[in-house]
Order: sequence, then structure tokens, then C-alpha cells
Amino acid sequence: MFRICLSVCVVLMMVFAATPIHAAEKTIDGIIKSVDATKRTISVTDKDKTLDLELSKNTKITGMNKPLNPSSLQSGQSIKLKYHDALGIVLEIDVLSAIEKKPELVVLNELDVQGEESNPFLSPDGLKIYFTIKEQSQQTRWVWTAKRRDAESLFENPKRLIPAMDFTVSDDGLEMILFLNRGLYQTTRNTVEDNFKRPTRIPSAVIQNGFLAGPCLSSDGLTLYCDSMQKGVGPQIQVMTRKTKSSNWSKPEPLQLTPIGKMKYPYVSSDGKYLFCTGKDISQGSNIIIHSGKDAEGGFHSASVLNVDGLTVRGIFPRYVAATNELFFAGESESGGELKLMVLKNFDLEKVIPGLK
Repeated sequence: MFRICLSVCVVLMMVFAATPIHAAEKTIDGIIKSVDATKRTISVTDKDKTLDLELSKNTKITGMNKPLNPSSLQSGQSIKLKYHDALGIVLEIDVLSAIEKKPELVVLNELDVQGEESNPFLSPDGLKIYFTIKEQSQQTRWVWTAKRRDAESLFENPKRLIPAMDFTVSDDGLEMILFLNRGLYQTTRNTVEDNFKRPTRIPSAVIQNGFLAGPCLSSDGLTLYCDSMQKGVGPQIQVMTRKTKSSNWSKPEPLQLTPIGKMKYPYVSSDGKYLFCTGKDISQGSNIIIHSGKDAEGGFHSASVLNVDGLTVRGIFPRYVAATNELFFAGESESGGELKLMVLKNFDLEKVIPGLK
């Protein structure tokens, strides 16, 4: 009899001990007001009430039936949340709205050599990259190319193409404009598998008391943007045009832009709506500038320094790929040193433009 009473008491004690825990668990449907993955805190709005909670190491986070980490949580997301009311700790989060990937800066280590990599230029689909390498054992730069299967894959099988300092490639990959011997040259090839022919100088690509460099072809191949170095004037963005791809280039004319620093290395987006360049400033370094608001004369009346999540992105030769939402450029690592190829992934230009400062 004593054993039976003891067993009943133990069961009752277990029930009473478990009851407060379950009573403290609550589930709500809400919107994330703010989240700090580092401090592991989250604020959630439930109708007219805001809850400030903690994320533990055991908090289960999912979205579309896939596991997520706290850094994936973003303000404005709709969630279903289970939490411990007494402790203020989140037990489970199910993200109901779409997961928007945050911008991420990646160094293209797969293309790193014992030297300096610069001037990235991408095919319209973002799957082929052209770039220059200045190896320590060589006297000049060479243009190289490599491919990747998709935007998440590494670039593979780099191949050396042609010597050049700066360059630009047509969308079809059959024409290249190069900066050599303080002048602009052009060359072509019959197919993307062929070698480029020996470059010939562009007769009209001259400027008094200076030279043109940093070329960039428009998507249709009929406009050539470049920067000029002119004695007594300094760096300036120039533009040249031609009627057809077999026509001669016009003489360079200054492009109307809002100046921010010493602007060099122009690049125009495939839709022609934005012009990227580098604005060199002695105190701040090489800022990436985005020009928008294209006018009837072809100039751009708005310009801002690129900031992402409150950080200024610095580098040279910015190249935007709309197909993959990526911004490629050459930059220095945090420790400094030689230029390396980098890419800012998940870079949505249409969303960044309103936030430019």
C-alpha cells in the first residue's frame, strides 16, 4: 500500500512540476520589428503589442521548412514565434515571408595569384569574367578569362588572352578595347574560342596634353566611355560614339557628371541607366560612385557614394551584373597590400539607389 501511495505522489509531483512550464509557453503570429544576431535579441510586434525577447543557442529557426541561422532574420518579416513567457526566451521561429539575402562581400580567392589582380569585366550573364594580372615576374599586365557554372560556383580554368593595362569587352565577347602605350587600341576575334588579333590604335582616341584610359563599351557597342588624364585639368570622364560597330569612333567629349573626387574607371550598366566609377579622394581613398538620373544629352545629374549597411564600399573598376545582382571590383583586403578581385553579392541596385548618401 505504501508503495502505491509513493508512486501516485511521484506522478502527481511530475505533473505539477511540468504544468507551469507548459503554461509559460506561448505562440504568436507577428512581424519582426528589429533583430540583433550578435546580441541575440529580437523585437516582435504582435498586433498593438511589442515583445522584446532573447534568442538562445537552442532556438529553432526555420523558413520554408529549411533551417536558418539568426543572421537570416530581418526587420519586416512575418513570423510564427513560440516563446517562454516567464523567461523571455524564444523557443521556435518559423519565418513565413520570403527570405531576402543580405549583401555579402566575397574575395575571389580562386583567381588569386602571386601578384595583383584588377579590372574585372563580366559577360552579361555573369558567368564569364575577364580581368588583368600583374605578376611579380612580368613587366606588363595580361588579360585573363575564367568561367563558372552559376553565380554560386567558383570561377575555373583561367586562360591568358592578351597583354593590356585597362580593357573592355563587348557583350558578345568578340571585340576588345585596350589601353596600351598611353593610348586606346581595338581588336576583334571571329568566335569566343579564337584568339584576339593584334590590336590597332584608334586614331580619334586622342586628347591634347594627355591620354585616354579605363575604357568601357556600352551594351550595344556604339558608345565608349573612358577616363582622361590631361595636364592642367586632371581626371575626367570622356565619351565617344560610332554609328555602327564597323564605323569609326568620334572624337572624345567630356561627359556631364556631378564630380565627387577625382573620378576614373567608368562603367555603364547594361540598361544605360547608371554609371559607376571610382572617385579618388586623398582622405577617404577610392570610393565607388553611382551616377543616376540620365538626361537627354547622355549625362547624369545625380551622384552618390555607395554605402551598404552603413559601410562605404571602396575599390576601383566597379562592374555591375544585373543578371546575378553582383557588383565586382578590385580592392584591398582589410590588412592592405595588393589589389584583389572582389564581389559584393546580393547587391540589388534598384533597392540601393534610394538609400545612397
